[in-house]
Amino acid sequence: MSEVSPRQPLIERAKAGDLSAFRELYAQHHRQVARQLCFLVPKDEVEDVLQDVFVEVFRSLRRFEGKSAFSTWLYRVAVHVAMKARRKHARARLDIVEDVPEVEAPGPSPTDVSLSAERQARVEALLQQLAPKKRTVLVMHDLQGLEAAHIAEVLDTNILTVRTRLFYARRELEALAKDDPALAEYFTDGEAGR
Repeated sequence: MSEVSPRQPLIERAKAGDLSAFRELYAQHHRQVARQLCFLVPKDEVEDVLQDVFVEVFRSLRRFEGKSAFSTWLYRVAVHVAMKARRKHARARLDIVEDVPEVEAPGPSPTDVSLSAERQARVEALLQQLAPKKRTVLVMHDLQGLEAAHIAEVLDTNILTVRTRLFYARRELEALAKDDPALAEYFTDGEAGR
């Protein structure tokens, strides 16, 4: 390992083999990657796939040329590893029974939290029914708030493909949700009250 100055940018230090710099990259980005993975792989696989993502980052970091933002490159690695994991576990089913999320501050009642957790589990189950490419674009755009151009860069595709996948993903999700009474109200255009 070559001598690495602490003043060098974090990514450069990690590329040079500085393990403390890599740990810092992990600390800065692992929550963001985990949130992304929550919608790309079944919940019980998120931790394993998260580890796989950062193993791949560790292996591939030397090839990161800086032509795009590090976060864009990291998204691309995460999506690639998630798709690989989904193919590997194609027959695995999403466990619909989820733990109720922890509530840090006083807020909604336990009933509201339970209903919210149930709806979230239902939406996640519906998302799992979408094709992986459509689900990825839908999650990145609608749930993570990324712009279509950024998604195209992350997925190494063109913006028209992203918009097309997004259109069809929304359409399929809406069709699936209309069959679920607990979710139908969120996917109607006010027609339910007529």
